[in-house]
Amino acid sequence: MTDISLRDRLILPLDVPSVADAQSIISTLSEAVNFYKIGHQLMSVGGFELAQTLSREGRKVFLDLKLLDIGATVEKGVRSAATLNADFITIHADPDALKGAVAGRGDDPRLKILAVTVLTSWDQATLEESGISMSVEDLVLHRA
Repeated sequence: MTDISLRDRLILPLDVPSVADAQSIISTLSEAVNFYKIGHQLMSVGGFELAQTLSREGRKVFLDLKLLDIGATVEKGVRSAATLNADFITIHADPDALKGAVAGRGDDPRLKILAVTVLTSWDQATLEESGISMSVEDLVLHRA
């Protein structure tokens, strides 16, 4: 077991429609939680600023953006996201996107890149509709 506090082991998703809602949750649970996930819903209505604020307060931030684009674009996006001093960012497990993410992170020791191999909502039927003939399990292993 590592020396990670319980407050840092739980990541609380701030999947709410406004920064005010997120701040209410943070205020209510701040004694128990120090690590927060900010995703698409919150990002476009002030989530970037909230991420900076949380980081400045010494809290941990997980940017659940699931970026996927050409490598150069992902590189620029991750470089911008790195200025928020986040701890984690998600990128789709596309080789070009991952290379871009690593280049965009640069030598930032804090930002960890998490690769999303297959979305949790996908099942075998979804893969087949997308023209992917391998099983979900095989696709996860292939992309990992």
